[in-house]
Amino acid sequence: MIAGYEELADIDMLEPDPPNCQAAMKNVCLRPFWMQSENKEMDGLNAKGCFKKWKHSDLEPNNRVFGSLFHYHIKRDATTGHITNCKVCLVVMGHRMTEGEDYIDAFAPVPHSTSARVIISLAAALDLELHSCDLTQAFIQADRLEGGVNGRIFITPPKGWGEQEDVVYECQRL
Repeated sequence: MIAGYEELADIDMLEPDPPNCQAAMKNVCLRPFWMQSENKEMDGLNAKGCFKKWKHSDLEPNNRVFGSLFHYHIKRDATTGHITNCKVCLVVMGHRMTEGEDYIDAFAPVPHSTSARVIISLAAALDLELHSCDLTQAFIQADRLEGGVNGRIFITPPKGWGEQEDVVYECQRL
């Protein structure tokens, strides 16, 4: 178990992933872990220069602003079922885009298959053991593509994040 998660051993092993922030914060035992994961996600994105803050009132009228939210996932030990990690990922609510107006291509944060082959080849050549790992903030590894929505993409901070009402983020990296 990861440090700090020992006290979670007695929590119901069938605890479902919370569907939203309110549900995540209802569980008193998991609340500090969810909050820590939210902070880690946002601090990592800010440290890598992913966002530029704007006031919503300063945007041009043709700039569309998309919502964002945190996606919550409970990671468990495969053998015991005990909670090993509480993962939080910031996602943009792109399902509200309009075909022909907002999007042409779709982009997803997935590693290229060549990368996986290189890692496996290196492990085999160096006689190393491979274990699974989690990639954090994978989508920010590439510079923002020119074009997009008027060349710029704006998102609202997730609800409950504590930003002022008028703040929006311009995505600098995708």
